Amino acid sequence: MLLALHIPRLPLTVALAARGAQAIEAGVPVALGPSPLGEARLGLPSAVAEASGVRRGMPLSEALTLCPGLLLVPPDPVGLQERAARLLRDIDALGLPVEEIAPGRVLIDATPGLRLHGGPRRLIERLHELAVAGETIRIGAAPTRFSALMAARLARRRPRVLGAEEVLAAIAPLPVRLLHEDGGVPAALCEALALVGIDRLGGVASLSRLAVRDRFGPAGITAWQMARGEDGAMVVAQTPPPVVRSVLTPPSPVATAEALEQAMGILIARTVLLPERGDALPRLLRLQARLITGESWTCEVPLREPTVDVPRLLLALLPKAQRLPAPAERLALTFAELSLGVPQLTLLEREGAERDRRLEDATEQVRAAVGDGALLRVVGIDPSSRLPEHRYGLAPR
Repeated sequence: MLLALHIPRLPLTVALAARGAQAIEAGVPVALGPSPLGEARLGLPSAVAEASGVRRGMPLSEALTLCPGLLLVPPDPVGLQERAARLLRDIDALGLPVEEIAPGRVLIDATPGLRLHGGPRRLIERLHELAVAGETIRIGAAPTRFSALMAARLARRRPRVLGAEEVLAAIAPLPVRLLHEDGGVPAALCEALALVGIDRLGGVASLSRLAVRDRFGPAGITAWQMARGEDGAMVVAQTPPPVVRSVLTPPSPVATAEALEQAMGILIARTVLLPERGDALPRLLRLQARLITGESWTCEVPLREPTVDVPRLLLALLPKAQRLPAPAERLALTFAELSLGVPQLTLLEREGAERDRRLEDATEQVRAAVGDGALLRVVGIDPSSRLPEHRYGLAPR
């Protein structure tokens, strides 16, 4: 059995905590406001706002028409990243393999922790203790990955445990969009199913496997297996990386270019000297700022090669930092994608070694900037298949 942990409406809870508000408990309809640089569309709404017809992604004008008393709270991406990272570290500290699906939603392999924590009841109590003020942790258990995540969504005060024979009936009434939110199925596939009237997981499970494969390909087969509770039970354990982070709170908000450059220099020098860094070199810089408007702002700067040279780091970070939309009252810098160790040098290099080294550096830079799925290679699956999409596939490089 796998455990799934779900913190409902975590982005909204974090944003309210940053503003010191408790509007959800008071029964006031509240929702995340649009990003300052994006479209005027609503973010995640509270349960009270949803009862008034407000939905995520709805145009702001339409939402205010449906719910004139709607309270908008600016999103807090920095706080959300910090809370999600802290949750992973806390679960890892309990000795449990954990995989993050999304901020506030994780899969846990409970087998190593059952004897360590004195059985399932005590283990679930320890997981509930990880909640902070204003949060509610829901826990579900099921034989497979997707069904465990659905069990956590169905849970309330007590954990929801689904046996193998209960999975199909329990998750059948849930909406198809959860295949995208929790299962990673392309959103276009879920929209296509909804357009033909298949808007529940039970409808997907009732389809023929061959029909789904012929219409949607491998992604359709994955969705079909998830809806039937047949998508496997393996947790890809993630080890939280060491946190190399410095925070600077200047006596007055950073509002000029000169003050920003001075603050960046101090912040970089502090982070380079942190003892927890050891000999590791960063390949990605993550700058976070708390603005005087109460909002948070973040940016990432991938480096061409790992380094801790302060002038080079300042040269790379300053152009992005100058895009701050408002004066900052607090700044934080994180060294991410740490490169541990330095390759041993050889006396005589083989032909093409310099080219291979540059390609490897370019590959790591792209991964740090875009993600692990940015670079894929074509591999043969069934070259003799009559269907072209079955002959070859994509695999991580």
